[in-house]
Amino acid sequence: MSELNKQNKIITYIFELALIKSVNETKQFMRENSSPYVFNCSEPKTIRFEWFLSEDEKSATLIEMFEDSDAAKLRLENHSESHLVKEFPEYFEIKNFIVLGDIKPDMKDKLADWNADLRGNVGGFFKGSD
Repeated sequence: MSELNKQNKIITYIFELALIKSVNETKQFMRENSSPYVFNCSEPKTIRFEWFLSEDEKSATLIEMFEDSDAAKLRLENHSESHLVKEFPEYFEIKNFIVLGDIKPDMKDKLADWNADLRGNVGGFFKGSD
């Protein structure tokens, strides 16, 4: 049983996005840039990376989950150094970027450039694999 109101280190990114290109081009981009090989090998503490598309196919949600703040920071650094930093804005307009979890102070500076909405943990429970 999980302990109630116990802090956990999990960090979650939630991107609310508007599509810019056609839905078919965007779906192809989503699939091509979701390789488990990339995330599992160079970002071993990435837990989740999933795309969701609205029914009207005009907006998308990207959810990324990490074991801790260091892993979330590594993801931002890798993104900034990859081809995606130029390509992502060709496919999406970021409507909202929410960061859930207790991030380290060095992450706050990096996330300021992204206009991230930071939300720290207050309470609840987490049923992790123990």
